Amino acid sequence: MKLQKNNETFSSAIQRWKIEFEIRISKRRDEKTVENYINVVQQFENFVFSDKDLDRTDFIKINHFIIEDFITYRDKKRKSVTGKELTVSTKKNDIKVLKIFFEFIEDNSDNGVQFFIKWKKVEVGKMPRKEITYHSEDNIIRVLNYMQRSIKKERTEFAYMVSFTFKLALYGGLRATEICNLKLGNFGEVYTSNSEKKKFVPITIYGKGSTVFTNPIPYEYIKNEFNFFKRNKSKKDELFLTKTGIKLNRNHLYGYFENIGKLLELDKKGIHIIRRTFATNLNELGVDIRNIQLLMRHSDIKTTTIYTARSQKQMEAAVGKL
Repeated sequence: MKLQKNNETFSSAIQRWKIEFEIRISKRRDEKTVENYINVVQQFENFVFSDKDLDRTDFIKINHFIIEDFITYRDKKRKSVTGKELTVSTKKNDIKVLKIFFEFIEDNSDNGVQFFIKWKKVEVGKMPRKEITYHSEDNIIRVLNYMQRSIKKERTEFAYMVSFTFKLALYGGLRATEICNLKLGNFGEVYTSNSEKKKFVPITIYGKGSTVFTNPIPYEYIKNEFNFFKRNKSKKDELFLTKTGIKLNRNHLYGYFENIGKLLELDKKGIHIIRRTFATNLNELGVDIRNIQLLMRHSDIKTTTIYTARSQKQMEAAVGKL
């Protein structure tokens, strides 16, 4: 069977494979097991359908980041209904079922399709979550220096793109998907703040749930990359492209920053960790949690408290008053 038909969405392809999967496992599994398997696959189909960008993705590009996002999606959905997160056993079950489902597709699709999903990276419940979930100052300096060297050496749009996207997450707190959807028209005119006496660039961000925000970002930090794209792009062009010239998506970004993390031997990799670093840095500087919530565009301040790691300096200052 064909993995994905012409002009077929990701979710539609999953639905087609789900039907075939159910027919096959119904011959070898008991009713309860079949119900469990199909429920998980259905939840995954719903997750893909809920994300328009993801639904336009080619099926073959499925990876462990998407599986992780699915687990997060399931967690939030469960919590909104029951107030409780998924149990570790449920998460493990979801991963096990999806692994069986994708192996079934590999075995039964045309042209020997093979997915590249690092299943071990989405295992849950074995190790406690580490408290440190942000980049250290040393890590940030190393990454910024690496990107500056790459720009000077290569002088390519790709080098400028990688540096710009990193800085948008670090100094603006943008999510990966928000970054990928930016156009030059999302950036306003540079202005000088009367209160801060600094230059800023306002960025219009289209966030989750059709929300729209305008956040300032320090011009000094992004001026080289920003001016490069202003010289080379129109307001209607796709702003960020891959090396092969296609529209950048969050999976590309995750891959680029994971590779940089490995190259520089960082203890933290990926791109979401950069957004966490943005929140942590603000917290470290003593910015009020409400203002961090606004800049992070969280509807619930409880989410912001998860993103802001405990500040050693602030804790010492607090108990120092005793």
